[in-house]
Formats: sequence, C-alpha cells, structure tokens
Amino acid sequence: MAGEVERLKAQTVVIGSGPGGATVARELARRGKEVLVLEEGAYHKPVGSWLTMLKMLDHMGNFASIEGTQMVRLLTVGGSTVSFCGVAYQPPAWLKDRHGIDIQPYLDEINAELDIKPMPESLIGGGSRRIMAAAQEEGLDWKPLPHFLDASKCDLSCPKCMIGCAKGAKWTAREFVEEATAAGVRLKTQAKADDVLFDGGRVTGVRGTGKTGPFLVEAERVVVAGGGLGTPMLLQASGLEDAGRNGFFIDPLQLTTGIPAKGPGSHKDIPMTCGTLEMQDEGIIMTDVIDPWPLYYFGMVMGGPRKAKFYTGFPRTLGIMTKSRDALTGSIMPDGKVSKPLGSPELDLLAKGREIATRVLVRAGCAPDSILSAPPRGAHPGGTVRIDDFLDRDLQTPIAGLYVCDSSVIPEPMGLPPVMMILGLAKRLVNETLEKGA
Repeated sequence: MAGEVERLKAQTVVIGSGPGGATVARELARRGKEVLVLEEGAYHKPVGSWLTMLKMLDHMGNFASIEGTQMVRLLTVGGSTVSFCGVAYQPPAWLKDRHGIDIQPYLDEINAELDIKPMPESLIGGGSRRIMAAAQEEGLDWKPLPHFLDASKCDLSCPKCMIGCAKGAKWTAREFVEEATAAGVRLKTQAKADDVLFDGGRVTGVRGTGKTGPFLVEAERVVVAGGGLGTPMLLQASGLEDAGRNGFFIDPLQLTTGIPAKGPGSHKDIPMTCGTLEMQDEGIIMTDVIDPWPLYYFGMVMGGPRKAKFYTGFPRTLGIMTKSRDALTGSIMPDGKVSKPLGSPELDLLAKGREIATRVLVRAGCAPDSILSAPPRGAHPGGTVRIDDFLDRDLQTPIAGLYVCDSSVIPEPMGLPPVMMILGLAKRLVNETLEKGA
C-alpha cells in the first residue's frame, strides 16, 4: 500500500557508509552484533566511469557554499572514499595531547591490515618524477607519500583514481561494507535518514524515506556517519539546533598547473603520488596532482584562458596542489545551505604555496606564461560537531545512545586528509565505548 511505513528493528543503526560508518559496522559485525546501515546513495557501479561518478556526486558536483567555494560530496556506498586520492596521512599528535584521545593502537592495526606504505618506485609516473626532481632542486623535502593501495593490482595504464578504481587497487570504505554485510550486517541503500528519534534524553530510533516510501527503525543506539556536511544537517533536523552552527573547516586547496615544451605531464599519474609535509606546522601541504581531463577542460570552458595551448597542451601539463589549514568559521544552515568564508590567513597560505608551486613548475620546464591557478575549493569539510564542543570524548551527543563518527567530529582544523583519523576513531568507538554497552 502506497505511503505505508516500513517498520524495522536493529540493535545499532549506522547512518552513512563512508570510512566511519563502514568501520563501525564491520567492527560490530565481527563481534556478532546486529547492525543496520542506512545509506542515502545507491550502490553505484561500475566505478571508473564518468557517468557513474556523476550519479554519485551531490548536486552533480556543483555543491558550493553561498560564498561560491565548491565542495565535493559523494552520496554512494563507501562515501567519498570512492573518489579520494588514497593518501594515508597519519593524524596529528594534538588529538592525544590536547583532547586525551589515543588512537595509535588502532592506527597500528590499520597500517598493518591495509599494508600502508609509501608509493613504490614502479608506480611513480613521469610527471610526478619531473615535479619531485624540480622540487628537490628547490630545496623541498619532496618524496613518495603513503597510500591506501595494493600495488600488485595497480599500474599506470588507467588514470581514473578520482572517479573510482576499477582494478580494486585503491582501498575504499566499500571493502569494509562488503565485509560487514558478509558477516550479517543489513545494508539499506537509497535510504535517507530524515531525523533521529529520542525520548527522555535517550535515542529510540531513526525515521527516514526510502525507495518505496517512509520507514521507521527502532534502535537501541544510533551512530551518525553522514560526513562533515550531512551529519549536522541531520542532527539539526532532529532538534539538535546547535549542530554545525559553531564553525567548521574545509581544508581549502588550490591547483597550480604549467605546460612544459615537451615531456610527460601529470594526467596519467596516480594523483598525489609525492609531496612535502615540511610546512605542515605552518598549515601547508603540497603534492603533485591535476584535475582529470573532463574537469580540466570544463574549467577552461567556464572561464579559463582562451589560448589554444591550454587545450592542446593538456597531455604535457604538470600540476601541483597546495592545501592549507583554515579556521573554524561558517555554519550549516537549517535549509541545507552552507556558509564558509575564506579569511586572509588561509588565502595567504594558498598564495605562498602558489608561489612555491610556480617556482617548481618553472624549474620543471614550464613556461612562465603557461602557469595558471584554479580558484580555491573545499577538500573535506569537517569539525561541524566537534569533540570537546558538541560531543564528549566518547563521540556521544547530548542524547544518550546517539554517537557521531565521521569528519564532523574532528576537534581542530587539520589541513590533512582525515581518513586515517576517522578509521582510528571508529575502531576506538567500538572497542572502548559500544562494546562496553555505553
């Protein structure tokens, strides 16, 4: 009957299947717990297809703050890990030093299980080599970066890391989801959680809308893992109005490209193969990367230079990314709009990176008049419902039994890809809180 409410029960409901939600579900499944995962997106296949990627992207990739800064968000099983570049940065020490949260034992487990290592020599492409050599000549500590990568499955024949690894070489949260479902976890896709229900200060379930209509899940506890943007929107809809209203970070980045007279470019390289962390304390990291060709040409058409060389020179184009650490500013609004102004400090950091990138690219053989920098964009929003602000150190909200585990919990701006921290926090949440019945 149309409009009839589907009624479900679960001990634990996990909302979202990105790195936080997938890890929580898998860890609970390994312990024989009953888990239902709700994923707003579909199980999109095949990966490695631009058509599939367009289906995954929230707002077709045009999600932006009201100030105009673009932020990429995927709605699919595995979340944005399907398109991330796979760099496995270790979290900063301040999580333990300033917030009393030690996830190192869990990071050790992840490093061992996923065999995280620097990019092997055999997978460093021609463009990456040129940039690394030039950067080192400029005095930078530029070297291969650690990756979530099975090198035995990878080669340089398919530069599609950002639209999904068809060869299965890059780890994504889908792997953990598949392990969880194989162990008995139920996965409900195209199921949007509309609000979390609670009574007397304790969570009681989740209400949402699925492919066939509304549903209601009765649950003992709920773990929200909808991402830095999705989680505060859901919590606000559930009556927790302060969620997402006290600033957040987006780790803004800027791509700088140049065209040398000859030689290989970056477009066939694994993105973010090599880079430098030597300016991390200052708030800057830099790596080699270039937009895939459809995005590159789209940028040209939508306002880039009209000179032919910028179109025909793409196969030779070299690219460097500067990522800066930003401040906790902006807010998530009840209507889903996002305000995120970029201030002078982070813009100054991007400008410094841009100047360094220009020097490196010129040394790598790029003509000075070929060097361009794209507008800043947001990398991975987070800190919207932070530990020691909105959450306690067990990742619990003011509602008993309602937890959060995704980039939104990160208590300070990172300026680094957050996946390793999220994985460690998810393992800690299960081992030190959920398993103890908190």
